[in-house]
Amino acid sequence: MGTIAELLGYSLEPDPDATGADSGENAGSSSVIDAGANEKADEQREVAMAIVLDECDLAPAQARADLTLREDLEMDDLVLYAIVSRMEHEMKTSLSDDEVRSWVTLGDLLDAAAAVG
Repeated sequence: MGTIAELLGYSLEPDPDATGADSGENAGSSSVIDAGANEKADEQREVAMAIVLDECDLAPAQARADLTLREDLEMDDLVLYAIVSRMEHEMKTSLSDDEVRSWVTLGDLLDAAAAVG
C-alpha cells in the first residue's frame, strides 16, 4: 500500500526548483544555506497552517501550537488524513502513517511540515 497521496493519484516527484540549491555564488557560505533552510521551513509551516485553517473550524487568531488535534481541534481520522493528503500534494512529499499517528498537537503537525524538504 502506498501513501495517501499516491492512492489519490498524486505524483510525489520532488520539484528540482525547490531544492534550495544555490547557483554557486555562495556555495561556501553555510549561513546562506541555513537562511534558505529556515525560509523553506517557514514556508512549509505556512502551507500546513493554511491547510489546517481551511479544513478545521479554527480562526487564525485562535491557533496555538499546544492545541490538541483530536480534542481541541476535533479532528477525526478523515479530517486528519484530508490534511495530510493536501500537505503531501502541496509540499510534494510523503508522510508516513507512523509519523502522522505520532502527532498530538498542532505544533507537532507544523514541526513535521517544517522538517519536510
